[in-house]
Amino acid sequence: MAAGGQRLWLPEGKVTARAETPSVSALNVTGSIDVRIDIQLRRQPGQVVELCGKYGLTGNQRSWLLRIGSNDQLILRRSTDGTNLLDTDSTAPIPFPSSGRIALRATWNATNGVATFYTAPTMAGPWTQLGAASAPGSTTPTFASTAPIQVGDIDLLGFQSPDGAVYAFQLRSGIGGTAVANVDFTAQTPGATSFTDATGRVWTLQNGAEISNRRVLFVGEYSDWPLKSDRAGRLVMVEGEGAGVLRRLNQGKKALQSTLRRRIPSYNPVAYWPMEEGAEATSVYSPIPSVQPFTPRAFDFAADDTLPGSEPLPVIQPNATFLAQVPTMTDGSWQVELVYRLDAMPAAETTLLEVRSTGTARRIQVRISTGQLVLQGFDANSVSVFSVLTTTPEFTGAWNRLQVRANQSGGNVNYEVRWVVINGTGYSVSQTVTAAPGRVVDIRSSFGPGLEGMGIGHLAVFNGESTAYNFADHGFNQERAATRLVRLSTEEGLPLRVIGAAGDTTEMGAQRSGTLLELLEECEAADGGLLVEDRERPGLVYRTRASLYNQTPKLVLSYQQRGLTEAEPVDDDSGLRNDITVERVGGSSGRAELTSGRLSVEDPPVGVGRYDDSVTLNLYSDAQTEPMAYWLLHLGTVDEARYPVITLLLHRAPELIPTVLDLVEGDLIRLTDLPAWMPPGPVDLIVQGLSEQIGVRTWTVSLVCAPGSPWRVAVADDTTLAVAGTEWSTLASAVTASATSLSVATASGPLWTFETAFDIRVGGEVMRVTGISGASSPQTFTVTRAVNGITKAHASGAPIEMVVPARVAL
Repeated sequence: MAAGGQRLWLPEGKVTARAETPSVSALNVTGSIDVRIDIQLRRQPGQVVELCGKYGLTGNQRSWLLRIGSNDQLILRRSTDGTNLLDTDSTAPIPFPSSGRIALRATWNATNGVATFYTAPTMAGPWTQLGAASAPGSTTPTFASTAPIQVGDIDLLGFQSPDGAVYAFQLRSGIGGTAVANVDFTAQTPGATSFTDATGRVWTLQNGAEISNRRVLFVGEYSDWPLKSDRAGRLVMVEGEGAGVLRRLNQGKKALQSTLRRRIPSYNPVAYWPMEEGAEATSVYSPIPSVQPFTPRAFDFAADDTLPGSEPLPVIQPNATFLAQVPTMTDGSWQVELVYRLDAMPAAETTLLEVRSTGTARRIQVRISTGQLVLQGFDANSVSVFSVLTTTPEFTGAWNRLQVRANQSGGNVNYEVRWVVINGTGYSVSQTVTAAPGRVVDIRSSFGPGLEGMGIGHLAVFNGESTAYNFADHGFNQERAATRLVRLSTEEGLPLRVIGAAGDTTEMGAQRSGTLLELLEECEAADGGLLVEDRERPGLVYRTRASLYNQTPKLVLSYQQRGLTEAEPVDDDSGLRNDITVERVGGSSGRAELTSGRLSVEDPPVGVGRYDDSVTLNLYSDAQTEPMAYWLLHLGTVDEARYPVITLLLHRAPELIPTVLDLVEGDLIRLTDLPAWMPPGPVDLIVQGLSEQIGVRTWTVSLVCAPGSPWRVAVADDTTLAVAGTEWSTLASAVTASATSLSVATASGPLWTFETAFDIRVGGEVMRVTGISGASSPQTFTVTRAVNGITKAHASGAPIEMVVPARVAL
């Protein structure tokens, strides 16, 4: 749809889209520089994104470059000679808003070499410094290159090209100095491919970039195309219903493979046998082409399901053996690795594993006994090439990774055996000898007495060293919810955008078996954010819980707003939950209940009775369950009316179109100027969903909303959000509609203190407290009346409550 203002559009898939102006002498700012860009991006956490630069790789014509780093930092790169590079990063991450639009600015002071970074809502400002200024650095002038200035993709650079829109770009000579390039893309004609900016620079669009006011309202998938026709076949019609990607994901019922099974093949092993076969299996297969299965003896398959990163694995029985042949691989350094669990070390020395190779050491054995480890290699004549005997920590009673390595260095080989306790410590021993490593031929063992009952699995062989098992061995235990969402979506090729900082999301437990959608929704539930469909592409958007806190309203609507047709309060118990139990997958539980107040578990009329609920979440530790229970209790006991739907007729209020188009799920909107018959306002609402109906001359948008007040949380040292009230306070005497002081009695708890102005609510009227006096109850409040437009007399005993009480976030 063509709606809202135009801008430079850099479409997804057009990886080299850009706007460009050729080099002229005025654009070679060699002294102090000031670069500014107003952007709106869709990006995944961790992506390094090109923004703009005068930066030519061909012929070493690098001057400067502005990009976003993998930790969301803003990075200014300079070159003093066209080749060598000087990078300076912001010390704080870019605070991307939910819409993705933000203006970024970087300056470099030629006098002291200090770089400073800034952000703003738009190019118009105001600019806020991003982190601390850099330490003094090089003052060598920036190289004067022949490269053009490019906005968007930087030719041949190779980082992620920006996906989204650019509203404006400026290059200034000197900090806050004269603009030598100043292009406002919002002022250009849609469809234009060349234009002149305010400084006379001619810009051209390349490789799919366009000036456009087109907005994508929905991208869907059609599951069927039913045909309809008249009997003569003269009119054939196709009707279909588009659906987002969640419909397709919900159709799939196949559980994802274990984290080890998914991860190890991506590291290109020469051979790999997961050993995740079912209980009736007799042989072990490999998912790697050309790797043959092997048939072990005395393996009790699927007998141990305690390794978080794996499906059930076999357990060794008495007289067990196996022989796994390795396809031909490159001679040189190699690594053999597997996981195992042994409850106790054998009393007598026995072979745990043997690797056979074509190298100087044809047989490399790992033998263990109580308090002892032997790593020994034998040549073709069974003569010892090397031998290491050591007392070793007994890694028993837990899953371990065993690595046997041969690392070549010239004419020497370092033979090493290494233990890694999964989610724990490690140990290694090694010996370097004059030898050739050769290549691995097979891995085998005839498990001796004392090893029966040992779990074993995920045997792999690599050329060189590998870290394939890292984190996957414990199922990515303690991984952040948003990090897991991004990892899973990347593994499955599903576009996913995260709004908010991944590091602020909940630590999760191990990733267990489940469908992709189940695992994604598990992350959403553990963190408490919003997982929704991306309206602009077949993908998903995750809004972190922390990104919902303390928002500035994206849209403020008066109840008298033109085009507002539905904004009616509903006072019901549909979302009421005053007794919450949170259980951790594989762990303990925590409980929270509201025991006092109007929405408490007390029977009416003191409370409302018990509304209980229980949820099971994949959390990292039992310590997380009770705080989560109290947070869910907080969300489930909001003592105010709901506004389920806010409906806007945009064809009657076109001035709202740009703001509504930028709304995303999780944004805060505010409803003001409520009539006297409705609950007093203003009312804050969180947008949980949007629906649109577009006709020939009509455009209706309905916003599905939930109360926004629970998402106002305490912030230390904030003049508004750090103010806490005291419970059980009432008016000690009646007040008139014009009185500017209140006598406030506090029945229990601490007395009120005053540090900064704050708002209270009495009988629907909001008053601003500007002072408090008195060291005992009752105290005297000095107030400004009718802050919300309501003023009336109040009787003695009327309850007093904070409008924005300081609530501790999860």
